[in-house]
Amino acid sequence: MVEDTDDMRIRLIFPDKPDEETRNALKANGFRWSPKNSAWQRMLNANGRWAAKNFLATVKDESNES
Repeated sequence: MVEDTDDMRIRLIFPDKPDEETRNALKANGFRWSPKNSAWQRMLNANGRWAAKNFLATVKDESNES
């Protein structure tokens, strides 16, 4: 998770292309793909921070269930 205060964006960066389920979860949390930044991003504000933490917690919970 990267907070870019110059661009006012919060970014999630993955080493590879996320699977479709993960991409859908990102979109559901308001993230959009930025080809320019090679990252999933949204506005950097309280809602953006909450969405990033919520998404990361969900992904962590799902990986623990496997």
